[in-house]
Amino acid sequence: MFRLRYGVVIFFVCISTACSSTAPLVAEPTQTLVIPTITITPIPQTPTLTLTPLPRAGDLSTATPAVGETAATDEANQTIDDPVAAELVGLAQRRVAELTSMPVRRVQVVDVTAYKWTDISLGCPNPDTTYPTQEVDGYRIVLSVDSQEYIFHTDFDRIVACDAAKEKLPLTPTPTS
Repeated sequence: MFRLRYGVVIFFVCISTACSSTAPLVAEPTQTLVIPTITITPIPQTPTLTLTPLPRAGDLSTATPAVGETAATDEANQTIDDPVAAELVGLAQRRVAELTSMPVRRVQVVDVTAYKWTDISLGCPNPDTTYPTQEVDGYRIVLSVDSQEYIFHTDFDRIVACDAAKEKLPLTPTPTS
């Protein structure tokens, strides 16, 4: 009996819902939508000119002499072609740029010479230190900013700033191949 009553109630609920005169609810927008339009922005045809040229990727390893300076020797240009020397020159240029608060492109390469240092001081020994004798391949890099020169001695892992007064160079530079 309980099942019959339950079934009758469900039947009448379904019939009353199906026969109701109300339409299903439809959400209407509260605002009128704006139709998007395509805007074409013209691309400028002429490049923007700058007073100073922007640095290029090769600017760290090569340098153009400033007005009044002489170009680096052919030997220095050949050394710069060496990727190890170019990387060491770039590191030294960044160090001088940080020291002088100048852009790296203003740090000019004066000279790069390959040397076989006679000990691990790289030709720039401290006065109170004794160094074991050992041949070390490296470079002597001379950079310039506003006519102030900066000297660095390197091996393939280190760059040492060297004062010209305590610099001890081997008798002959190492020939570059």
